[in-house]
Amino acid sequence: MSSITDEEREDRMMYPGECDPSGALDLAARYRMLVEHTPDAIVVHQRGLIVFINSSGLRYLRADSVDRILGRPITDFIAPESIGPMLSRIEALGNQGGASAPSEATVVALDGSTLTMEAVSVRTSWNGEPAFQVIMRDLTEHKAAQDALAHQAALVEHVSDAIIGVSEDGTVSSWNPAAESVYGRAASRVLGGDVSAAVGVPCDPSAILAAGGRVRDTHRRSDGTALAVMVSAAEMDRGFVLVCADQTAVRRAEEHFTAVVESLDRGVVVFDHTGHISSANLAAKTVLDVHVGLATSGPVQSLPFVVHGTDGRPIGPDEHPVALTRLSGEPSTAVIGIERRRDGRKFWLSLTATLLDPGVPTSAIVAAFSDITEQYRAGVELEHAATHDHLTGLPNRTLLLARLDNELARPARRRELAVLYIDLDNFKSINDRHGHAVGDAVLGVVAQRLTDALHENSFVGRIGGDEFVVVVPDGIGDEAHRVRTALSARMSVAGRTLTVEASVGCVLVPPSDDRTALDILNDADLEMYRAKPAQPYGIR
Repeated sequence: MSSITDEEREDRMMYPGECDPSGALDLAARYRMLVEHTPDAIVVHQRGLIVFINSSGLRYLRADSVDRILGRPITDFIAPESIGPMLSRIEALGNQGGASAPSEATVVALDGSTLTMEAVSVRTSWNGEPAFQVIMRDLTEHKAAQDALAHQAALVEHVSDAIIGVSEDGTVSSWNPAAESVYGRAASRVLGGDVSAAVGVPCDPSAILAAGGRVRDTHRRSDGTALAVMVSAAEMDRGFVLVCADQTAVRRAEEHFTAVVESLDRGVVVFDHTGHISSANLAAKTVLDVHVGLATSGPVQSLPFVVHGTDGRPIGPDEHPVALTRLSGEPSTAVIGIERRRDGRKFWLSLTATLLDPGVPTSAIVAAFSDITEQYRAGVELEHAATHDHLTGLPNRTLLLARLDNELARPARRRELAVLYIDLDNFKSINDRHGHAVGDAVLGVVAQRLTDALHENSFVGRIGGDEFVVVVPDGIGDEAHRVRTALSARMSVAGRTLTVEASVGCVLVPPSDDRTALDILNDADLEMYRAKPAQPYGIR
């Protein structure tokens, strides 16, 4: 008896048929290997009970051992709606080896989950008795793929965009119903023909891809009508797919809207989220000297205009209504002054800034403004006229009392406030002897001299015909002397040399004083009358 090596023994285990003249052992081993390694579930049931299951079957049924499956009714693992069809297939099987046609069945795993599977039943034998072998293939992914394909096909058939399949040689391979509607050409006319002829203009999918895969173009309907389309291209197996969105109506609306905005007297500027101007209408370009692409968030010196508020103070980039809207997300409205650097011309604008897409961090901002220069200047003049003396330009009684009230209410006041009430003693004589024109000129000179004599924080107003009031917020100091010196100096008016004499009444108001501005003014008036000389001054 000859001995065999370990290597030969392994060969016999792997390929027993080569050492078995009948080949039966070889066939059984190969069948077992096939059954155990196939991805399909294989189950053998006899008299309704499971007697065999392979590894794939255990995996599908979520079983960790054959003991949990063997001996159980096959119907335990079949959904109720699939049991009847399964029994009908089995009953229809005839002789040994007969197989049913593939059909769907819902399989129930041990954890209650279900699988859609394709099942084939084969009449066989097990241990010499009739049995049935069921081969099941998981259709879950296949069904999902079929559903996805069906969904995609439905989309292609029902979307409003023209979807065109183009082969490598530029011929049309598919043409959905939307393409028929958009271009007015039936699929039967364009399939197999050149895509350029189908869309009415030269069309090269490769060039569209090279341009980024998305371009705006103008195509032609079958009747020659121009179509504004957005064309998207993608490369597919053996060709391309084009999605052509008809934007003709949108483009017309855009053109109409642009024409309307361009014709407005109101300026409209659109800023992107980086602070660059993305569009501006003619009115905005004319007033601001701006152009598309200008970075308004850069250095102030680079802007063609200077911005300031109604108080005359320059407005920085972070204080501008557009910047405030960008930071807060809320609309911002303001009256601002614009001075063009090119020619120094000044405008007053009523401006409103709003987000184009509220809630979107990168939203553009629309700034719309009206030129209110004339109205603003008229308003300023009216306000000035209501609060200033028309002859001297000094604050009138109303404004002077308001400013005095503000000084009295100032929390930080630590020093005595002084009020000087000034009356020109010989002014009536000047008017009588030289006329009112000379008198008015004298008042103008007096107003200017008083203004020049005062320190920075002091102010003067004209409250009557020849009466002036000086307010010194931070202690009288040398202010009274400066005022008297200014008034006593000779003046030349209309070829005449005149000297003006004045009576001055002074009231000191400590921080603890509770008198009102009107009380103080009345007290200063009394002091002025007490200071008047017994005889009126003449003209020298």
